[in-house]
Parts: sequence; C-alpha cells; structure tokens
Amino acid sequence: MTTQKVEEKVIYTSTTPVTTTVLWVSRHPPLLAQLIQLEQKLGGIKVIQLSGIIPSAEFVIEKAKEYGARVIVPVLPLSFIARLCELAQKEGITLLYAQMECIAVLKDMQDAQRKVQEAPERRNIATYSDGTVRVFEFKGFKRIKRVVLELEDW
Repeated sequence: MTTQKVEEKVIYTSTTPVTTTVLWVSRHPPLLAQLIQLEQKLGGIKVIQLSGIIPSAEFVIEKAKEYGARVIVPVLPLSFIARLCELAQKEGITLLYAQMECIAVLKDMQDAQRKVQEAPERRNIATYSDGTVRVFEFKGFKRIKRVVLELEDW
C-alpha cells in the first residue's frame, strides 16, 4: 500500500505587505481571478496550498494554526467541509467557498482548452471518469457558515 504525502507549498505572495495567510486546500492552484478577489477583500496575502490526500479536518486546522492562516479555502467533499466548519469556528478561522459554475460539458479536451483560453484567469478544466471534460468558471467567494444535511422520508 502506498501512501501519498500531503504536499505543502507557498504558491503566491502579494507584492504589498502580507496581512493575511490563506490556506488553499485543493489539488488545483487558485486561478488569477481568485487571487485578485482575495487581495481585494483581504489586502496583502500569502497563499499556501495543501494538496494530496488530506487525512482529516483536524489536520487542516493544525496546518492553518502552524502557518498562522486565518482563512481556509477548502475544495473538499461536503462531509469534510462540515467537520472543518465546526473546528474553524472554534478557532476563529474563516472558511471560503469558491463558487465555480460549469459552463461547458465536452468530450474533446482541445475544445475544452479553447473554452478555457477565452478567459484563462477565471476558468479551469476537470476531467471525469465517463470521458467528459467540464469547463468551470469562477464566480466569486462565499463565506461558509455551516453545512446542513436535511432528510425526509420517501
């Protein structure tokens, strides 16, 4: 059994004095439009990316504390985000959700790449096991307050 190590790296530092460290938990680095919006809201930023297999929400919070991050952008399963939300609130850490809208579902990677090139600072590509390629466009950040699962009988 192979275990994949979590990769940690500084991927962006503002040219202005850094006032906020952001922990970006995703296999994809932030888009330029995302960095611009973070800087507009937070001032000078340093962005540290965690990628790989993230073991737990507790691990993410410990890393945030280690780096002095007051903001976390998690691109993780909702159940993971729900636990992270509970822990982050106790630590006074803000969680942000990067709203990404699917603007195209395609079969051809070249078509998808052409679609991304129309607005590369706002768009990225995700591939799926069914052979489709989806193009997503960044729409903005929202603060995550809580994650709720509501069920009903059927």
